Amino acid sequence: MGVVEKALRVHKEATVIDMMEVFGPAIETSYFKTLKDAGVTAIHVAIPHDDLPTTMTKLAKLYKALEQAENVMLATTVADIQNAKKEGNVALIVGIQDSTPFEKDLDMLRVFYKLGVRVVQLAYSKQNYFGAGCFEREDSGLSELGVEAVRELNRLGILIDVSHCGNKTVMDTVRASKVPVAFTHALPAALVELGTRAKSDELIKALAEKGGVVGQMIWTPFCERKDKMGIRPTLDDFIDLLAYMANIAGVEHIGLGLDVAPFFTKGYYSEWAKHAGVMMMPHKVPTFEEKYVAGFNEITDLPKITEGLLKHGYSVEETRKILGENWLSLLTKVWK
Repeated sequence: MGVVEKALRVHKEATVIDMMEVFGPAIETSYFKTLKDAGVTAIHVAIPHDDLPTTMTKLAKLYKALEQAENVMLATTVADIQNAKKEGNVALIVGIQDSTPFEKDLDMLRVFYKLGVRVVQLAYSKQNYFGAGCFEREDSGLSELGVEAVRELNRLGILIDVSHCGNKTVMDTVRASKVPVAFTHALPAALVELGTRAKSDELIKALAEKGGVVGQMIWTPFCERKDKMGIRPTLDDFIDLLAYMANIAGVEHIGLGLDVAPFFTKGYYSEWAKHAGVMMMPHKVPTFEEKYVAGFNEITDLPKITEGLLKHGYSVEETRKILGENWLSLLTKVWK
């Protein structure tokens, strides 16, 4: 059996979890079938950093699309993900990208839990009541309210995401949380120059030592290596970044957090990039056609990642862990 055939078999049998996709500006319900055909078992979709009314409106639209679509189900337990795999459906994990909607009211966390939210990012790039984002000039770490929020999120069984948090806020959260936390979509600072949006070896190790998992992004600027600046990265470069983090954290602590944006049109991307381009500095904002690494154009290319992992030398067992079993193990420890 050739590598391609082996990869397709492994991919089909694996529990494949992408812990970050971006839904916006509109949701096409047919996409869930695309996810199913791509072998995806579960995806985490996070509502962007918005105020409470806007967040509620976006949640309502997401759930409406969920009701109208086939082959998809809301996942609020690990059993939901496992059942989706058995039944050939896609499990949708709903998250909030910032704690802005909660403001200072931790009771709102309970409300969002009741609404099916199972992942919460403490801070999205900027300062809020809980802690500092990665683009703040000074990171004072978790606030007292942030420490209380971590405690409440642990109690409810909501996974804490610190992908966009500042370094001190990340470390404070790792230490304060009684259960593992996650970088749902990140990259190693040792290989990629992206300011504090990239994660140091120290932070990756600390997160992994507490049982956390790091998801690697597939956007071009987040895979463009320091030693290849100006050259569009390839799928092999993406695999190399995963392998680097596996070497320092352990293969049980890495996964996929691709940050794919399936509903971005060329026009919307152009407008979005004017504001979001700061996240890609010092790299050039890629064209719409080259926003992902060469060799990956859309989610249907997922089997190529499986093939790449096997070619890199990972065993079938290790490949299955990276594709999704590591995320499933983490959620088993956190969700209730």
